[in-house]
Amino acid sequence: MLYGGSRSGKTYILVHALVTRALKEPNSRHIILRQNFNHAKRSIWLDTLPKVLSLSFPGLNPKANKTDYYYTFHNGSELWIGGLDDDDRVEKILGNEYSSIYFNECSQLDYSSVQMARTRLAQKNGLVKKTYYDENPPTKSHWSYWLFEKHLDPLNDCPLEDPENYASMLMNPNDNMDNIDADYLKLLNSMPEKERNRFLLGLFNDESDGQVYYAFKRESVVRPVTRNAGTVFVGMDFNVDPMTAAIFQVVNDQFLFLDEVYLNNSDTYKMSNELIKMGYGGAKIIPDSTGRNRKTSGQSDFDILKQNGFAIESTFNPFVTDRVNNVNRLLAADRVVIDPKCKKLINDLEKVTWKDNKLNQSGESKHLTHISDAFGYGLWKLDPFGNKNILKVEQGIR
Repeated sequence: MLYGGSRSGKTYILVHALVTRALKEPNSRHIILRQNFNHAKRSIWLDTLPKVLSLSFPGLNPKANKTDYYYTFHNGSELWIGGLDDDDRVEKILGNEYSSIYFNECSQLDYSSVQMARTRLAQKNGLVKKTYYDENPPTKSHWSYWLFEKHLDPLNDCPLEDPENYASMLMNPNDNMDNIDADYLKLLNSMPEKERNRFLLGLFNDESDGQVYYAFKRESVVRPVTRNAGTVFVGMDFNVDPMTAAIFQVVNDQFLFLDEVYLNNSDTYKMSNELIKMGYGGAKIIPDSTGRNRKTSGQSDFDILKQNGFAIESTFNPFVTDRVNNVNRLLAADRVVIDPKCKKLINDLEKVTWKDNKLNQSGESKHLTHISDAFGYGLWKLDPFGNKNILKVEQGIR
């Protein structure tokens, strides 16, 4: 991955790399992908690719197919341009196998699209299969930062099995002064700090920039937790996909999160069975209060849980900002410990961001927020800011 400021030469270099690979291996196929086809057409097909061919490969004269947007070289190799925003075009693109895939402006792509496209990196020939990426760096919650800088799988938060295969390099406009107008550099320097950091200095935005749970620090919060005798609580969010639960105890004024449940396309019956199977039957459920009215097969979620032996704590959903502020307060006070097995919860706490003053559930963030909601319901019920008496009563139950 090449990342950094605007006009630093990232796209030119990677287009050059794909043309070189196409010329090296006869009948090989390569593709440059962007989120929006019209953007790929305008920036790559009509701009960068013609520049690369004329400046670095004069006289090559590949044949352009202006219907499906690919070049054919004299050795039979092809270089395609595509977007991931049109189903018909995507189907045609994914009907081929490729030797190289280049994701241009990958800060605009969600990780599921990247994974889908990479399944086509399967053309059998003498080339080592390679994927290239470039971007003006987004925030540190983006999958590209996790993959290339932290060397963690963006989906399950586990260390990569082959981190040596994920290389990155910072490139900035100052490295490309021979090809940049001086006035453009002045424009970048005059931008507000956030935009200047991204488009001039090529910096990923700090984790706390837009991060909802900014007080969460993995190194201090995540450590093994042992189950104690006494009450087990379950914060629960009743979303169908996913349906989530954060399981914890309260010991010595600390919230110890033991385990989690994260069920796709599920219902309250399945959640009840899963909790019982994990050994948490009879736990006290601290629910999303909408479960009082939400119904599965004619019964409310609360009724189903009660019939399966769980106790339901009376609750109401606070304002989202109040719940989030309460979570950050308890995290900052070192009163929360989370077992490493709670991978989905840890992932949420590190990646949930604000968007338009709401929790971001768009694009690659569409499956986030649910388990951290469940986590927040539990903390709010037992220790909302300004009311210590609730926690003292609940701890006495043990």
